[in-house]
Amino acid sequence: MTDTFGSSIVQDHVIDHLRRDGRASYSSIAEELGLTRSNVTEIIKSMVDSGQLRFTASVNPRMFGFTVEGHLQVVLRGDARDLYEEMAKSPLTTYVSTTTGEAGLCIQVRCRFETELVELLSAIRTHSEVLSIRVHRYENIVHNIYAPTLQAVEQSSLDATDMSLIETLERDGRAPVRVLAAALRLPESSVRHRMTRLIDGEIIRVVAVPQGSFGRAYTFALGIGIRHTGSSHAGVEALTRMGVAFFATTTGDFGIIATAVFKTLREASDLTDELRREPWVVGLTTWMHLQILKEDYSVAEYRDNRKG
Repeated sequence: MTDTFGSSIVQDHVIDHLRRDGRASYSSIAEELGLTRSNVTEIIKSMVDSGQLRFTASVNPRMFGFTVEGHLQVVLRGDARDLYEEMAKSPLTTYVSTTTGEAGLCIQVRCRFETELVELLSAIRTHSEVLSIRVHRYENIVHNIYAPTLQAVEQSSLDATDMSLIETLERDGRAPVRVLAAALRLPESSVRHRMTRLIDGEIIRVVAVPQGSFGRAYTFALGIGIRHTGSSHAGVEALTRMGVAFFATTTGDFGIIATAVFKTLREASDLTDELRREPWVVGLTTWMHLQILKEDYSVAEYRDNRKG
């Protein structure tokens, strides 16, 4: 890769577009970034071929019966690589990251049953490196730029063909419509209509997912735990205005947990200063995500595990 269009910084910019819309045209990305279509094609092909990037469909958890969601902060000592690997492989985790601060590991979980969460916590506690686990149950995931969050959806609105289409997109989010049509034995127009309904209805979102070996060159992610007075309404309005990548209202020590992405430490400082000035904020805890070990909002792994 060359310095002009293949640098890590340019790769990051391309990925940022594809993480929000995994089926965005290469031409539109090239135009926005001032590249040629062949530049963008070469960058993406290189990352896919090397295993640094894959395309999948992230799903609306409520649509698939995941009613128990939350954020775990695991306080560690010593070498916990076995735990990292176990959590990255678990069908109950969607996001796993090593972090700065006392809690060296953050895990986002998604379960259909309370017993699944209990069993996961028990499995984590079996590791000798684990000192404690702070559990924050999500009341509502308000915003996630990488996954649908609409709450008012009904599972009954999906038929068997919809499920087959979703499963196919989870395996290859950029599969051409003609390939999807052939796999489902449907006209291309019908596949386009179904895919539009699923995406516009916030049932799925097609996204690019960087794999564990990929390192970002120009941005970093800051985790934020907020303690607040009263209800969470003022916090929801403020964080929406600030444009953070992810935030959810929670039960536990924090009333809100958020993730914000920055290009500079000054930007991170400005946002945290702005939050501290908010009258509804009574406490702020931050941590930096060091290595993202897993980020996957599909449900294929969960279904495969349940079948097994």
